[in-house]
Amino acid sequence: MNTGKCPKCNALIRSVEVEAIDVTEALKPEWKGASFVCPFCRTILGVGIDPIAVKIDLVNEIVEKLRGR
Repeated sequence: MNTGKCPKCNALIRSVEVEAIDVTEALKPEWKGASFVCPFCRTILGVGIDPIAVKIDLVNEIVEKLRGR
C-alpha cells in the first residue's frame, strides 16, 4: 500500500496525473516528456522522458531507414 504524501499539500498520493511536456536541451525541444502531478493540488512531483513516445519515434525511424528514406 502506498503511503507517500504530496510535499506541498500533504495529501496521500495513491495515483498521479500525467501531462505531456517538452524536454529541452539548451532551449531546443529534444524529446517528448511526461510530468507527474499531484491530483489534488497539481504540484509537479517529477518529470521524465515519455517512454511510449520514444518507442513510437524509434519504430518510425527504423521503418524510414528500411524504406530507404
